[in-house]
Amino acid sequence: MSNAATTDVQRDADPVTGQNGHEHVQDSRGYLRWLLGLLIAVYASSALDRLILSTLGPAIKRDLLMTDLQFGLLGGIAFALLYTTLGLPIARLADRHNRVTIISIAVAFWSAMTALCGLAGSFVQLLLFRMGVSMGEAGCSPPCYSLVSDHFPRERRASAIAWMGLGVPLGAMIGAFIGGAAAEHLSWRTAFFIAGLPGLLLALVVKLTLREPVRGRYDADAGRKAGEVPKFSAVLRRIGKRPAFLNLMVAASLCIFCNFGINLFLPTFFVRVHHMGMGEVGLYFGLINGVAAAVGVTGLGLVIGRLGRADARWYGWGPGLLLLVGSPFYIWAFIQPSLNLTLALLLIFSPIAYCFLGPAMGATQNMVEPRMRASAAAIFLFVMNMIGGGLGPLFMGWASDHFAAGSFLGDYVRACPAGLPPENASALAAKACTDASAYGVKWALAACACFLIWAATHSLLAARTIRRDMAPVASIHEEMPA
Repeated sequence: MSNAATTDVQRDADPVTGQNGHEHVQDSRGYLRWLLGLLIAVYASSALDRLILSTLGPAIKRDLLMTDLQFGLLGGIAFALLYTTLGLPIARLADRHNRVTIISIAVAFWSAMTALCGLAGSFVQLLLFRMGVSMGEAGCSPPCYSLVSDHFPRERRASAIAWMGLGVPLGAMIGAFIGGAAAEHLSWRTAFFIAGLPGLLLALVVKLTLREPVRGRYDADAGRKAGEVPKFSAVLRRIGKRPAFLNLMVAASLCIFCNFGINLFLPTFFVRVHHMGMGEVGLYFGLINGVAAAVGVTGLGLVIGRLGRADARWYGWGPGLLLLVGSPFYIWAFIQPSLNLTLALLLIFSPIAYCFLGPAMGATQNMVEPRMRASAAAIFLFVMNMIGGGLGPLFMGWASDHFAAGSFLGDYVRACPAGLPPENASALAAKACTDASAYGVKWALAACACFLIWAATHSLLAARTIRRDMAPVASIHEEMPA
């Protein structure tokens, strides 16, 4: 795509204040569609490389003899620690330097590390490669959110981010289908190669076809503020004075706690409780994740974003009400015995756990100045992913082992390594292991889903101050203490 054909320089009225604006580059509709399409692909690659581990979980645990707690560690805190920690310095770089370059390097790195996961011969080796994936993905969301915010005016940012989030269900479905088919017909190692290598080409396309926009061109006083790079302490002060930001961040963290924990163990649930083969697991897991994320992130996100244009309180009301109403049905899906009813409930009510993303990120981006946005997004994502992405899977692994051990007469960990009976176990002992592991993962999933009710309260609390907190921001100098 030619950059020259996609721009036009104009002097327009400021889209926020209505006063004469500054000279800026106007993007054509074609370029904006290409930008969102490519960022959807970036998000799809990120989701694929992250979530394929869930689909391959039963095969990996059986091959490497991992407990549920070890698997929860692999998909949780081990991933989240570097992902969240590195997100902050990378975001500071994105507030100063070329965001397109940062995104392209990040995509190439996490794709290469995903492919290397196929070479892992032990739990420790796989752990190290997954930590490498997390290092790459730390450079994805903050610069992407900042890039979108400088391509769309404030009233359209939540909707644009909701469209970008469409990459999550696409990546989840592709990862589940690849993982399930490869685990059944090839190997889990081959699945990692298939998932990772195409991302190297995507990174090149990003670098060659996207451009770095003028910062803050759709914001009041953008000409002066876009050149300022506030100190990190100023970003923290700005966030600390906005209760809606804090409440949305907590609500998002609790939703991610549930999403990451449940997604990591949902394939295991299908295998242990409903006795599915790996091909079926990939099909149903991909379908549920794809529908949930597409309807939740993009569908519900766009609806809430449209309501939020008329009244910003809907950015908190929308997710909060959906979570309150839908959570009991979502919990019920895991503890009732019918597979068909379980699948129906998950398809209908899983989207509630994803509807927060567009409204929360769009609203919080509007609470800070242009050169604060990547840093503010990184702080938001640091808390969200450290609490949610780090502790959710770890809680699920611990709870699954805990509930299974509580229902087992004897030493569950020793008698049932990786939740499976030893090869020489009697039929009675094998059934005891199978029943205990199924009981454990079922009730752990139900317990994890209960955190969505907690998330709903914080989303509703955010609505109380969100209109004030989203008012056009003042200069950082106006908020500096005397």
